[in-house]
Amino acid sequence: MNDLNKTIRRTQQYWFEDGLVELLLGLLFLVLSGLFWWQVVSNSEYAALVGGIAMPFIIVLGALLMGVTLRWLKQRFVYPRTGYITYVKPTRKKRNVSLLMGLVVGIVMAIAVTQLEIADLAAAFIGAGIGFALFMLGIRVGLLRFYLLAIWTVAVGVVISFLKVDITVASTYTMGLIGLGLMVSGAIAFWRYWQNSEPGNDEPMEALS
Repeated sequence: MNDLNKTIRRTQQYWFEDGLVELLLGLLFLVLSGLFWWQVVSNSEYAALVGGIAMPFIIVLGALLMGVTLRWLKQRFVYPRTGYITYVKPTRKKRNVSLLMGLVVGIVMAIAVTQLEIADLAAAFIGAGIGFALFMLGIRVGLLRFYLLAIWTVAVGVVISFLKVDITVASTYTMGLIGLGLMVSGAIAFWRYWQNSEPGNDEPMEALS
């Protein structure tokens, strides 16, 4: 690996090493798990419809709040201890490609679960999809805990699929356990970061990403 690739990877590791991303992402998954649980316990015949309409808004709003909260937390707890890096923003083309890929994957998974009549495997699909994303992130940033999280998410999805419960119940447990795993991983990472860092220079550093 040449010096440029090492610099890029180190920059990416720096963004994830404090565990705050996992903590917030895990919290979002727990919120989604709560929405599924509400559909399970609600007596309303419109619960599934309302939940289906609300979920995209929760995901979008949650992603926006994650970005704002993450920046605030890093400015409050991370940058004063280990400094901060200004990242090169992705181009509009890259953002559009990422959005399109995410949309296509979501549509394919939804069709596979509903049209191919494999609802019993919904939890496995959820676990495999999130696990694959975590695995690829682990390759990109070179942090072991993302590989472990990938194994956890896939295992959760497979085990819950074998329970043969209702798809909404399965989604509740899957999203909840994956979210819990992310929050535990993030909490441990943040604790280790806090123990191994001290307040220091907070001058910005320019870096590639």
